[in-house]
Amino acid sequence: MKFEELKNNLKVGISSAYMLAGNDEFLLSSAYNLIVKYSGMTLEDLNLIKFAEGVIDCEQVVRALDTMPVFCDKKIVYLDIRMSKLADIKNLKMLYDYLEKPNSSSVLIVNMGSNDIKIEDKNFCVVDCSRLGYNIVSLKIKQITKNAGVSILEDSCKLLFDYCLGDLSKISVELDKLIAYVGDKKAIEISDIQTLVTPSLEYQVFELTDALAKKNSTKVYAIINDMRAKKDEFRTLPAIIFSHFRRLFMIALNSDRNRLELSKLLGIKEYAVKMSMQQVGLFSKSQLKKINTMLGQIDYDIKQSNISIDNAINLIVLKILNI
Repeated sequence: MKFEELKNNLKVGISSAYMLAGNDEFLLSSAYNLIVKYSGMTLEDLNLIKFAEGVIDCEQVVRALDTMPVFCDKKIVYLDIRMSKLADIKNLKMLYDYLEKPNSSSVLIVNMGSNDIKIEDKNFCVVDCSRLGYNIVSLKIKQITKNAGVSILEDSCKLLFDYCLGDLSKISVELDKLIAYVGDKKAIEISDIQTLVTPSLEYQVFELTDALAKKNSTKVYAIINDMRAKKDEFRTLPAIIFSHFRRLFMIALNSDRNRLELSKLLGIKEYAVKMSMQQVGLFSKSQLKKINTMLGQIDYDIKQSNISIDNAINLIVLKILNI
């Protein structure tokens, strides 16, 4: 089920096991809090048991689930395996066996996050905590600003969403800064966002792609220099560029498909497809093919230590500007 469906689902009744999956930390945290709230669990020190990090033995997890709650109707057992490897989770079959006939007084919450380890989900109520679309996120942004007595216009709201790529955890942090920054002005404007909010690396790749397509070398190098200041993130830039241009090429090759079909094909949100579709027309199919061939060779050279990250990025920029 989608995150936005969770609250109504919980009002109907609480399930024995939930799996939270997705890449938005704000939604993962919100889903956990909603389940705890609607479970009716009280006396957290006695009725909330957490397993996280290191080796997790499911024999201990099942033992905790089979123990009755103290002075309330439900006990919560929480497994945070966002950073776990499958080898770190012992006796997993015991958990699967338990889920066939779970204790009605216990609620299991497994936080997968964006971890792609294989955990059977047939007896879980799976909650999709992937990033939400603009329509829903914009309502959340306006709700937060309204509660703080601050207004935000639609174009500012849209820019904040784009800078943060719809990540509500990042948006909520940035809103706290913006609300404090605007002070008595009581309105968040585009200039405030441009001054205070650092665009995500992925968003800057969208900007970079536009500048490359339009042969705007001045803007290209301004963006590259800004990215270079983010030393840790800068090392991931070639991989993000490779991924972005592969996506553009796939969309160009599947131009007969609609946004939803492309979203499923590429495994990304519809909004990301929408942004990519706006850029596909900036290049011909033959140009995208040449770019992807070139990027494949540079990717190989990076992995073979034949070229540095810095030189690789300079080479990518020069070659695309001259295609």
